[in-house]
Amino acid sequence: MSLANPSDPRARRTRKYIQNAFTDLLAEKDFEAISIQDIMDRAGLNRATFYNHYQDKYEWLELTLNEAFTDILSTWIPPGTVMQGPELLRRLMMAVCEWQIETTKRLNSRRTLSHMMEEVAKQQLYNVIISCLTNVKDIPVQEQRTLERSATMISWSIYGVIVKWSHTQEEPAEVLIEQVLPILMSNLRTLDFMDGE
Repeated sequence: MSLANPSDPRARRTRKYIQNAFTDLLAEKDFEAISIQDIMDRAGLNRATFYNHYQDKYEWLELTLNEAFTDILSTWIPPGTVMQGPELLRRLMMAVCEWQIETTKRLNSRRTLSHMMEEVAKQQLYNVIISCLTNVKDIPVQEQRTLERSATMISWSIYGVIVKWSHTQEEPAEVLIEQVLPILMSNLRTLDFMDGE
């Protein structure tokens, strides 16, 4: 848990320095080889400052990846927007395509962060999907587990197909999505929430 108030302008500025230094170092070294001292030397700050903001570099990484995904997701699905069905899945998939490409370029050039990237993306996708599933209809308690499993299946499927696509990018993201969307939809018709166009 960070000690600095994240809404304080000085804390935001310090976090930005730390983030920039860390991102620069990731272009040069594997994540595991980067020490807190390396980061703070690059940022021009003292080591104790890091611990005023983060417990360790793993917390920094998780927060940074979550923030990056949330930012991209909010451009494709603006907060407060209500959507469902194919359009929701299409926008979720476009957000994941953009995030996968951008994050791989910025943070994962040596492929050491794949697991953390995967976990962040699948969890964020799951959160959006389960929110849609539970907001659209009244759910008896016995159906909750089925909806949770369905949200897991959808989020993992979306992430898996996009990771595979990102290795070659043989076609534009839009083409991939138009090919995959009918397959996803045909498997999800029984959930009712996906029926809307």
